Amino acid sequence: MLYHSKEEQLQKKIKRIENWPTPPNKKLITGFIGLCAYVRMFIENFSQVESPLRRLTREDVDWDWDQKWEEAFHKLRMIVGEEITLKILDYDKGAVKIKVEVDSRYISTGAEQTQEEKEKKERIVLYE
Repeated sequence: MLYHSKEEQLQKKIKRIENWPTPPNKKLITGFIGLCAYVRMFIENFSQVESPLRRLTREDVDWDWDQKWEEAFHKLRMIVGEEITLKILDYDKGAVKIKVEVDSRYISTGAEQTQEEKEKKERIVLYE
């Protein structure tokens, strides 16, 4: 399938995530997580949000879809569907500084990259 732009490709992936049915097995939840990973850089605390679902894909965990998995699944779908606005990183010689902040927890690690604007206000460039 050919796309006219990266924006169109991104929107199609987001639409697929929003319409993904409740997964009946580990194979389909793994596919859902993989598709969501495509947009992870746009989502704050992505690894923390998807970690309950990732845990369910482990071989030593029995498939037992219950309310907590359903809530985690819908939360991830909802977050991906929200409108996300990020600043484009400016690499020009006169550009202001770029800052990376890392947050590590027991279940997840995340990072936020920001760049200061001329008004001394930081704008988010990406999440990881």
